[in-house]
Amino acid sequence: MSQWIEILKKEVNAKGPKIVAQELGINRTTVDLVCQDKYQASTDKVIARVKKVYGHDGNVLCPVLEIITPLRCAELWNKAKKIGMKASNPDTLKLYKTCLNCSVRRN
Repeated sequence: MSQWIEILKKEVNAKGPKIVAQELGINRTTVDLVCQDKYQASTDKVIARVKKVYGHDGNVLCPVLEIITPLRCAELWNKAKKIGMKASNPDTLKLYKTCLNCSVRRN
């Protein structure tokens, strides 16, 4: 079994498919099908997401906040998409600008 699928299954067992899908930024059904080895499409994008999100000992290396959980990363990225450049705090604005351009969340 490949290392990435072991990591994915470990995360699903620990957190559940809904949270893992949110952390990876993919559909929950995709997570379920990949874990059950029933996913018909190419898994290249899933592999890349798993390696980006869980590749740093299960955490994400954020350029602004340093090491954070994948869930925190996903939450900040979603918030950054909603707020964008409307933030008034300079630190928040820096975080959101960096977050929107981060390679971890970009597909």
